[in-house]
Amino acid sequence: MSRPWRIQFPDARYHVTSRGNNRQPIFLGEPDKQLFLDTLAAAVARFRLHLFAFCLMDNHFHLLAQTPEANLSQAMKWLNATYTCRFHRRHRRSGHLFQGRYRAVLVQDEAHWSHLSIYLHLNPVRAGVVEDPAEYEWSSFRDYTRGRSRFPWLRTEEVLSDYGPSGPAQRRRYRRECLALAGQTPADWEEFRSAVVLGSREVIAELAAKYRPSGQAKTVHSFVQCTRRDPDWPLEVARVAKAFQVRSEDLLRRRRNFPPRLALYYHLIEQGGIGPTPVGAKLGVSPMAASQGAKQFQRLMKRDPKLRKIMGALKFKI
Repeated sequence: MSRPWRIQFPDARYHVTSRGNNRQPIFLGEPDKQLFLDTLAAAVARFRLHLFAFCLMDNHFHLLAQTPEANLSQAMKWLNATYTCRFHRRHRRSGHLFQGRYRAVLVQDEAHWSHLSIYLHLNPVRAGVVEDPAEYEWSSFRDYTRGRSRFPWLRTEEVLSDYGPSGPAQRRRYRRECLALAGQTPADWEEFRSAVVLGSREVIAELAAKYRPSGQAKTVHSFVQCTRRDPDWPLEVARVAKAFQVRSEDLLRRRRNFPPRLALYYHLIEQGGIGPTPVGAKLGVSPMAASQGAKQFQRLMKRDPKLRKIMGALKFKI
């Protein structure tokens, strides 16, 4: 099985995970987790990373990062190798600590991006370690919800800006949304675990054409979303209608600025990975109108956590 493609370009954003060899612990106690955070801080400075969120579990870690200098591979190689050396020196051990290379999901979709930090911060809850993410010290959740961050290198403002106009209101809303999703498995969380690129069909196809290694087909696992077959259109319309408590006929009427109709554009284009041309043709509008409708709904979601929750529960049927 071929390795996933490493797609790197300036300002790319990633969800990065790395696991212990044979799922063994990479942290034997809190001092190791602090050692890793110290090493992470050095990596942020050394490679000029933007680090938005993190979560350290006993046998793996999660990072939400951006690379202004297109250098994720170099940064992660240094981070994992340096921490491994320091860990082995501390515990007088040797051998592999991490299981192969890290895994990186390229995030090209704003809705996924705003949801990913919640996914990271709820890891200890899903694992049964704590009931409230605020009880877990080794994630950035407290830095999102308790005022000033503990870490000068952690950038919380970019994510929190989607949750309201001011700092205290943003933190309260972010905490409410996290707690509302605790114990649930929204549809896009399955994508977080399996995708290599999160984005629309057109974006993924463009990346596949640009970064595909010579001789490899577009249908490799890394870009499986590029090969989705046509959806069950009536089913998807009915599912969005049910989510917004309207009739399917209401969604099929051409109505300006009707949120459920805008949600349908977003669901088909962004969540379904279908291009605006077939969506527009099915719904009786131009491709530009379909694309603009999806973008308009995306802006509405940034201001309204209820809309984000509704769309998070809609899993696209393929």
